[in-house]
Amino acid sequence: MGSGTVGEAVQTFVFEGRLEAKTEVTVEIVKIYTRHPKGKKWFRKYPSLFTTKANEVIDHPDVDIVVEVLGAQQEKDLSVFKGYLIRAMEGGKSVVTSDKAVLAKFSAEIWAAARRHGQAIGFEACVGGGIPIIRSLQQSLSAEEPQSVYGIVNGTCNYILSAMRSSGKSYGEALREAQELGYAETNPEADISGKDSEAKLILLGAVTFGLQLESGMILRKGIEAIHPIDFQYAQSKGSGTIKHLAVARENGSAVQAFVAPVLVPKNHFLATVDGVTNAVCFNGKRSRQGMDNGDEQDWNYGFIGPGAGGGPTAIAVLGDVFSISTTVQGTGGPLITRGDLRVLPKDQIQGDFYVRFVVKNQSGIVGDICRVFGEKSIHIAEIWQLNHTREELKSLAVGYRLRAKTGNLLPFVITLERTKVGQLQEALEIIRKKDFILVEPMWIPIWGNQ
Repeated sequence: MGSGTVGEAVQTFVFEGRLEAKTEVTVEIVKIYTRHPKGKKWFRKYPSLFTTKANEVIDHPDVDIVVEVLGAQQEKDLSVFKGYLIRAMEGGKSVVTSDKAVLAKFSAEIWAAARRHGQAIGFEACVGGGIPIIRSLQQSLSAEEPQSVYGIVNGTCNYILSAMRSSGKSYGEALREAQELGYAETNPEADISGKDSEAKLILLGAVTFGLQLESGMILRKGIEAIHPIDFQYAQSKGSGTIKHLAVARENGSAVQAFVAPVLVPKNHFLATVDGVTNAVCFNGKRSRQGMDNGDEQDWNYGFIGPGAGGGPTAIAVLGDVFSISTTVQGTGGPLITRGDLRVLPKDQIQGDFYVRFVVKNQSGIVGDICRVFGEKSIHIAEIWQLNHTREELKSLAVGYRLRAKTGNLLPFVITLERTKVGQLQEALEIIRKKDFILVEPMWIPIWGNQ
């Protein structure tokens, strides 16, 4: 189901016949659903396989596995595609999908249908493109006691932030470049706002911790507010860089889950992952038992690879097909079961934070801001201020469409010791009303003390 970038790549791998010798599994495509078949690559050679009716795939008597790679573009598509998956399982067919938004929104219904009808669901392609993270978490690491899973799961965000850091491009310039290269959609909102990463984190949280998450339960921040000046502070004062991360981390009897730009130290594995590459870290307690090598890194398994693209995603899809094909019917990989951990409310998430201000250059401002933080029982770690050039200040003014003269602009950063998101937001609600504030204060977590 689907003959776009991913669907076409799946068809090419199958039709070119390179699979059976390596897998000993015979894969035959018996029907292809797409709304506009005539323009597709394989239509001329195999016209009888194509149909414009979805049910001719779902209800086909020769189909064992329905592969759904339609790619939901609008909210209304999600419930339609969910219906396709459930109908296929009701008809005795397993399903493989790359639609993380569908699974994230309707996971409870879809898992229930799979159990009810004894069918398998493959969704490796939903997270990390070609990285085999889902199967690794479900099977290879199933004996582990998970403590955290986190990483870079959106190539568009990673490309934009990498371009801003390496070349000093503005957010707008980096986004346009990503669109020109095909790394960002014409409407990039789902990527840059963190919605895409949120959907992937919902699946990672389910597989790792058994969390039953829904959209809106996770703290979500996009990358739109990041400015090149933030990379200057991150590098010069924070000895690190900024990456957009999806994080699920055990915290006692709960899990802290969030999607946000994060100040990552330069010696962390993720700090070196640039471009559209994805990378996921997993930390398991059991593999560390009995080891005392002085290694203080907060992950012991790392997965890295292409986060998108027809080829890598098709490889993940076909990996699920092979896995299901070689497994006893009805046991095609562990389904998601509810765990004992709860999700920490968004305002209770704790950590160190980076808060960047742009204010009018006048006396007493820093003291006023620090006073507000103190009233909210928030401890300040450091105050960072760089000597900015006129060009840097001009770029800041242009980027935020400020009328103030560059000599009247004062950017600086305050880092905060361990505090709760709710406390931080309460303080910023007061601070943003001050007459010296020119730009909405920008805050992100600092990696390490969550």
